[in-house]
This record gives sequence, C-alpha cells and structure tokens, in this order.
Amino acid sequence: LTPRFLQSVEAGVPPARRRATMLSSDLRESILKTIVSAVFTASLLFSATAMAQDTKDTAAARTAAESWLKLVDNGDTGAAWRASSANVRKDTNQFFWGSIINVSRATLGDLKSRKLKGSSDKGNGQLTFEYDSKFKSDSKVTETVTTVHEKDGSWRVSGYNVSASN
Repeated sequence: LTPRFLQSVEAGVPPARRRATMLSSDLRESILKTIVSAVFTASLLFSATAMAQDTKDTAAARTAAESWLKLVDNGDTGAAWRASSANVRKDTNQFFWGSIINVSRATLGDLKSRKLKGSSDKGNGQLTFEYDSKFKSDSKVTETVTTVHEKDGSWRVSGYNVSASN
C-alpha cells in the first residue's frame, strides 16, 4: 500500500476512529507479544520436561546395562539371560545365550576396568551404551550394550557386542 492511498483512506476516517484504530493496533501488538511469549515459555517447559524424561530413561537404561554387565562379569550367564529383554528370552534359549556370551568373553580374561564412552538413542525405545573396557588379556576392548524399554516400563538388555583390538 502506498502512503498516498493510506492518506486518502485516513481522510475519510474520523479522528476519533483513527485513534481507536491506533489503540487497537497497540493492543493487538501487545496481545501478539503476550501470545508469542506464552508459546515460547510453553515450548521451553515442554523441552525441559522432555529432556528430564530422556535423562531419567537414559539413567534407568544405563543402570540396567551395567547391572547386566556385572552378571556377565561374574560368569552368571543364566541370570544375565533372565535379565535380558523378552525378545531375547523368546528367540534364544538360556543355554545358547550363555554359550554366546562365554565365547565372546573367553579370551579376554577378568575385567580390570570399564568406563562409559558414550550412549546413543537408536529410536523405538532402544538406547545403546558403549564402554571402553580393559581385560586381563587385552587392553583395548569396546563393549556395546543395547537396551530396550519393555512394555512393563523396565529397561532390559537386548544386545551385546565385544570388539577387541591390540
């Protein structure tokens, strides 16, 4: 719109109406700022809540992974199988699961240390944790533990991988 057009429109509007329009324009701007501020605040609160839930889930999944690793470290593959996800227990019998774990750890020896390297969200309620671990016979070992959020709300181990390199 050109200034000339606006002037011609304003010329036909009584001064009281122009003031009311200006006030309502200020009021609209104020309302818009309030709405934008409210939406921004709500999004921050929602993000903080989501991050808190993510942190809570990550902590619960990490606890499940590390508790499971302790069972494996102690050679209790039966308890590790029982602490695994429903899909692992459904798809793999306890003896076979124990054999897989024992074979993957057989040449490593006893655990000396383990440090969390990082975690990642695989989607579909799965979190993966990667550990830098040191065993008696191999100094550079990466253990990867995948956890899954079960229907009952608990986190359980659904996968385990050991990568050793000298």
